[in-house]
Amino acid sequence: MLEVLIVDDIPSQVDSFAATIPKDELGIGRIHKAYSGKEALKLYQEQNIHIVITDIRMPEMSGIDLIHEIRQMGRKVKIIVISGYADFEYAKSVVPYNTSGYLMKPVNPDQLRETLSKLTEEIACEKKLQQQQQRDGYAFRENLPALQGELLNRLLYGYSIPKEELERKLFLLNLPFSLQQKVGLFIVRLEGKLQEYERMDKELIEYAVTNMAEEVFRDAFHLWFCRDHNEYLVMIVSPKERTDSKEQALRIAMDVRAAALKKKAESLLSGSISIALAESWTYLTEGIPELYRSIIDGMRVIEEKRQSVFLRIAGNLDQVQIETLTSLYRPPLLIHLLDTGNWGHAEEKLIEIFAELKSKNYPPEHANEAYFAIANAYQYMAHKKGKLLSEFGASSFGLMPAAPSLRQLEKWAFFMLLRLREQSGDSTDKQACLVDKVHKFIEENMNGNLSLQSIAADVGLHPAYLSRTYRAETGNNLSDYILRYRMELASYLLRSSNKKIYEIAQMIGYQAVPHFIKLFKGFTNMTPQEFRDRTGLS
Repeated sequence: MLEVLIVDDIPSQVDSFAATIPKDELGIGRIHKAYSGKEALKLYQEQNIHIVITDIRMPEMSGIDLIHEIRQMGRKVKIIVISGYADFEYAKSVVPYNTSGYLMKPVNPDQLRETLSKLTEEIACEKKLQQQQQRDGYAFRENLPALQGELLNRLLYGYSIPKEELERKLFLLNLPFSLQQKVGLFIVRLEGKLQEYERMDKELIEYAVTNMAEEVFRDAFHLWFCRDHNEYLVMIVSPKERTDSKEQALRIAMDVRAAALKKKAESLLSGSISIALAESWTYLTEGIPELYRSIIDGMRVIEEKRQSVFLRIAGNLDQVQIETLTSLYRPPLLIHLLDTGNWGHAEEKLIEIFAELKSKNYPPEHANEAYFAIANAYQYMAHKKGKLLSEFGASSFGLMPAAPSLRQLEKWAFFMLLRLREQSGDSTDKQACLVDKVHKFIEENMNGNLSLQSIAADVGLHPAYLSRTYRAETGNNLSDYILRYRMELASYLLRSSNKKIYEIAQMIGYQAVPHFIKLFKGFTNMTPQEFRDRTGLS
């Protein structure tokens, strides 16, 4: 509720104004009365006044002097000036004090009510705006670390940001970094039990590490950090004082503080961390993605069993050989192994994929590629049973919200495979073993006598019984599986080898090349040659 202060040296005037104000209609809770400027000033200091109505001419302290004193206090208040016609010129002197209204004596009650109504609406709007600004300010402060981290991730991954836009964002996000000054970069990797925490607890650990980093570096460096897609803490530093020191001196200063951070974090968290520092410094607008990529590639060659390392990494991004993940696309594909209930071979497929990822210096994008392929297969199996993938595991093991690190991906992939298998309602071990035998025979006799009769003879069952059992176990016709396997193998050979088309046809059991081409086009909507041309082989 609003509070109003009426000031006049004539008590009857004050009482008259107070009586004509519709308090309930205007949302006014209290009306204070003062009969002199000094009395009014004392009341104003003691009460939360929103509107002051004051006469201009009063003994001892005039209305203008009162307004001057009120404005000196700095509080926002609406002021209505009342004066006689003869004082109009004198009343102009209140203009510099930002008054909100001017009423002539004798005051018309309707005019007073209208003026007060306008001011109460203004106060309500201002209060609403102030509350919104407070909410916006709170939300901005709460989300500031996330916004800062998002901007740094964009720089790390090479998103194009114009210099003017980057400077504006640095200013708005309270990041004291200059585009004209070089920065250093290092990463922190949590290890051991610190890596095994659930997401929320792990975020608290990371928060503690970044707080320690700010404490250690604050004497000489500005610090900017984020959590990247590899679950590393990436930190960028720049000297607080503009200096002509050589890059080597800055590196040494950063090394000393990074070593202190490692010691402090491991002591307080009772766990191990590794820190890797980039060899060179660079500008925010030039070499950040290359610097980041070199240090990530360097970290990948450190064996995971080696923990609590502290080192500098010098690397050249141009030396990284980009290759395709052959195990991910070599048939039978993971999705088809799962679809046919071939759980043992699906597990072997995952082992093969991760062995390849670990054996070569693959960039982070390959973990993302494997993740999307594996997640697609798992989602297909979940949806086939009318469920969401998140229903097959804890919230932290459902469909991942972001591209994972290799370690995180491997843990997730095998956990979800186990959960899918447990809840799949698959048939007896004997039937699952039968499917394995059938698939093994198909793989070993791709270019030989491959028919329902030959498969049935190998597993010792009647062809009709085998066909019904296979369909009941996998939900697919055996002939459809054979065709799909042949087409997938043909796709793989066309993409990864220089063999002639007729050679590939023979390898997968087709002596008549036109028949193979017709089947392949029906499967892929492309001829074998068109498929090969699109994958870059000729």
